[in-house]
Amino acid sequence: MTTRKTSARETAYVEMRRRILTLELRGAQKIDEGALVASIGLSRTPVREALHRLAAEGLVEADARGGYRVSSISLRQCRELIEAQHVLVRAVTQLLVERIDDEGLERLSEAVRAVERAAADRDVAAVTRTNAELHILETELTRNSYLLAMAERVYTNLQRLAFLSFGGDQGGAAQLGDIDEHYDKVHDDHWEYIDALKQRDRERAEEVAVRHVKLFQARLTRYLSEADGAGLDFSSLAADAQVG
Repeated sequence: MTTRKTSARETAYVEMRRRILTLELRGAQKIDEGALVASIGLSRTPVREALHRLAAEGLVEADARGGYRVSSISLRQCRELIEAQHVLVRAVTQLLVERIDDEGLERLSEAVRAVERAAADRDVAAVTRTNAELHILETELTRNSYLLAMAERVYTNLQRLAFLSFGGDQGGAAQLGDIDEHYDKVHDDHWEYIDALKQRDRERAEEVAVRHVKLFQARLTRYLSEADGAGLDFSSLAADAQVG
């Protein structure tokens, strides 16, 4: 019985999380528990337990009128996520250069290959998921539980932004027209970072890590500035993208 309950709760969590990260459930959308129960095929209890877990991750939030709604990501939150990512990659790199071993390097290499398979398949949801898993793995390999908790929250929330800016919603990102070039740069950054870790070259590894954050930041800025119906001026983010 306990195993079945755990399985139902995990099934509800994984499916609801997927819907949020791929924008099937969009920011600020009121969550219809009845519709979720029907579509997932589970009872209300595991669905509600999954909602509590998603709330702890910041993906849903309590609605003033009762129930939950999908958390929005504001311009301020975009800035804060990128700021947190800049801080995180520097701290992670400092520890990885000192602590990573051959097994860890192989795990990172396999994680990079997973990103590349998803990119080759043009599966945006898989690209954003495997890329987040790669960067969370980097943090896991530092063996610092506090950094790992931070990474899980940061990269989980960044997945929605990545899905948008990579064209997963078939919307404004299509206007950017350079996804192959972007994926090529991502490929180069991932492998150069691993090589720098192998060489215990902290300066080069940090340079690559920061460049990688700026690459995503620049793409996100362009998407937010050019997407139809955005209704907001995100141009100030472009200046931030140039800050060292």
